[in-house]
Amino acid sequence: MREASAGKAADAVTPTPEQRRLIEFGEALYRRIAADADIGHVLLPEDDAVAVVHRARGGGTILVAADESVLFSGSALDINAALIDFRAGRRTPVERFR
Repeated sequence: MREASAGKAADAVTPTPEQRRLIEFGEALYRRIAADADIGHVLLPEDDAVAVVHRARGGGTILVAADESVLFSGSALDINAALIDFRAGRRTPVERFR
C-alpha cells in the first residue's frame, strides 16, 4: 500500500483516472461526516480499490471498491483488519454518510 496525493514527492504513484474517481467519491463521503478533515489516500490496486484516510487522531478510513461500495473503518481498527473485512464483502451502506 502506498499513499499518494498531489503534494507528495515525485516518487509517489499517480492515481489512474479510475482510482482518481474512487478517491473523489470517498472524499465526498468523508466530507459529509467531517467537513474539515485532513484527508489522504492509499491506492489498493491489488483490490481494485482505494482507501480514503482521515489523518487525524480519532479519524478513520473509507475503503472504496470499483463499484463504489464502501467500508468505513474507525481509527481503532488497523487498516489490515479492515481490508480482511472488505475482501470478505463487508460494506457500510452509503446512506449512513449524512
